[in-house]
Amino acid sequence: MAVAHAQREHSPFRLLCHLTVGAAAAAVDPEVAGPPGFPSPSARPAPARQPAVPRVKEPPSPSQGPSPPPPRPPMEPPPTLHAVKLYVYDLSKGMARRLSPLMLGKQLDGIWHTSIIVHKDEFFYGSDGISSCAPGGTLLGPPDSVVDLGSTEVTEEIFLEYLSSLGESMFRGESYNLFEHNCNTFSNEVAQFLTGRKIPSYITDLPSEVLSTPFGQALRPLLDSIQIQPPGGNTFRRHNGQS
Repeated sequence: MAVAHAQREHSPFRLLCHLTVGAAAAAVDPEVAGPPGFPSPSARPAPARQPAVPRVKEPPSPSQGPSPPPPRPPMEPPPTLHAVKLYVYDLSKGMARRLSPLMLGKQLDGIWHTSIIVHKDEFFYGSDGISSCAPGGTLLGPPDSVVDLGSTEVTEEIFLEYLSSLGESMFRGESYNLFEHNCNTFSNEVAQFLTGRKIPSYITDLPSEVLSTPFGQALRPLLDSIQIQPPGGNTFRRHNGQS
């Protein structure tokens, strides 16, 4: 009885020692379990995981400056433009204006011969074919009027090739006709090739005005035989120049 009583008296003390030793062991090694009824450190819930904060891209420092723009492609130079003019000559030297009301019954301001001025030369068509000279270089002297037809991008080399093809086809010397295929026909053709514009209609309409009169009809056989070739020009024959 005395021993049992002594064991009961010492049991609280033994329990306290057991708890103290278990706590010390858990502090040294988290895997060591504590006394019964106490959760081990490994069994405790893990702390909540904080959500990741997105990284904000920092702006470039002022010392770096903005990125340079990409290089631009090289620009093509603008095309060179060449002035195109029409020289207009009155072959009658004013007589058509004075005599046409009496002879034709209608007023004509002139008997027109024309040529094209481009690339510093004058080009015209006559009974010898296509010819060229310095501006105003024929015996007709300076023109009676000058019509500005605009400008062209056609180079001199291409233009001379074009004239050569015309001289071998449409505008050979033997193809010349005073009313239907003359210098004004040539000027109108070349003006459209260079600028897209026609020469003034009062020039191209002249043959029909003359032939619409009784006097013009009566004189047509004689007029058809007339060949006009202003002296002073050089006949154009070669592809790359004049002869």
